[in-house]
Amino acid sequence: MPKTIINPTQCFNTILSDLIEYPKNGILSKVILKDNNAQNTLFCLAAGTEIEEHTSTRNATITVIEGKGNLILAGNNIILTPGVFVFMPANAPHGLQAEDKLAFILTLSEHHQPKAKVNQKTIEIVKSTAPILKQHGQEITSRMYEIMFEKYPEVKAQFSMSDQANGSQHSRLATAVYNYASHIDDLESLKAMVNKIAHRHVQNHVLPEQYPIVGECLLLAIKDVLKEAATEEIITAWGEAYQLLAEIFINREQEIYNS
Repeated sequence: MPKTIINPTQCFNTILSDLIEYPKNGILSKVILKDNNAQNTLFCLAAGTEIEEHTSTRNATITVIEGKGNLILAGNNIILTPGVFVFMPANAPHGLQAEDKLAFILTLSEHHQPKAKVNQKTIEIVKSTAPILKQHGQEITSRMYEIMFEKYPEVKAQFSMSDQANGSQHSRLATAVYNYASHIDDLESLKAMVNKIAHRHVQNHVLPEQYPIVGECLLLAIKDVLKEAATEEIITAWGEAYQLLAEIFINREQEIYNS
């Protein structure tokens, strides 16, 4: 589980190599420093670990400490070796593979404020899916967790396995997704729901960089469950709608973390 190891009101120094701790599989992350302006996280990846292509709402940099990997950034292949520094502008698509054990510092800039809303066409498409989500919502969220835990087993620690077993977590997420689809044109009405979920995320140490993982797995689950009904237009609209929702949660959670 990520752990903030320093209070941003204190001066400190550390040897980064002493903080490196590799998991047997997947990713281990440690938040080194976080304040209102930026967040610095140490990522330690087991050999062979892949992070699927995703985007971030924040500018970011990668500073490689040790190991070797490949970063695909906006279609360009960048070899990651000790000392390599990479800047990634907000919303640039990127994915990563660790050839060997790989350790790097990811620095995220201040949060961008979320867009006022998505475009009208996206709103109409997402709202039109609400009845389908009401009918198949729990099947979709159950499939989403299956995909996520298989592809990203390191995130399991941040979920209640008892809630997974009895289906309550699937049900809560299905309700949230349905409510978002139904009220995407009235985000103000979702404030109470967002606040409740954001506090739960903070308790479980959810990080901004984990939102693309959930978004990726949610879209894959929608495709798996709805099959041909999940048209390219619907998937594209939901991708845009999810990005907005992620921005809303990230900003609210940052407020809670800093309070």
